[in-house]
Amino acid sequence: MSKHREEHRVLGRLPTDWTAELLSELALYLQRGMAPTYVEESEVRALNQRAIRWGRIEPDFLKYHDPDVPVPERHVIKVGDVVVNSTGDITIGRAYLFTKKPDPLMFADSHVTIVRTNPERLKPEYLVNLLATPQYQDLVYSMVTGSTGQLELNRTNLAQLPILRPPLPLQQKLVDVWKPLYDSIQTCDALRNECEAAIRLFLERDVLDAWKVARWDAHE
Repeated sequence: MSKHREEHRVLGRLPTDWTAELLSELALYLQRGMAPTYVEESEVRALNQRAIRWGRIEPDFLKYHDPDVPVPERHVIKVGDVVVNSTGDITIGRAYLFTKKPDPLMFADSHVTIVRTNPERLKPEYLVNLLATPQYQDLVYSMVTGSTGQLELNRTNLAQLPILRPPLPLQQKLVDVWKPLYDSIQTCDALRNECEAAIRLFLERDVLDAWKVARWDAHE
């Protein structure tokens, strides 16, 4: 029969050699981003909560920032950053892990929290998948403040989130198993984008162009 630790006040009984620690104790950096100065187009992109989806970033929802307004380095997205939606009824608590450096530059806006873990204690790949579980989404929502339409996951509450932490070798084992799966997801996403572009191209050529011609002829 396996032995167990005494019960954690939130997470209950834990497996032997596992711990439950506050996210703030496992993070090197945990802060919200900055408010962008919006422009129509630029090489500096602002990451907002609408663009963050489970497993991907939706580029169509990214906003653009005035490149003449400096962005402090701490807000710039780096490899290993877990970004967490911190405002909004539907998207709050949704998280994404950056496994590659965004190019061009991207920073988190003021509705998104950046979590940079100490990888010697908490692997970011493990954290983002833990946050995606129904159990942890329930925990996150229990820490939300405000009312409908004005929900907030503030930095202080997120910092107090208890993290179920297996020993590092187990976390690393999971990371190693997940890596080829993440690589496959990225390949599929690239193919999806190319296929969607092709679909739009054929629609433009075979439907919209013919419609434009017909409308033009109608005015002659």
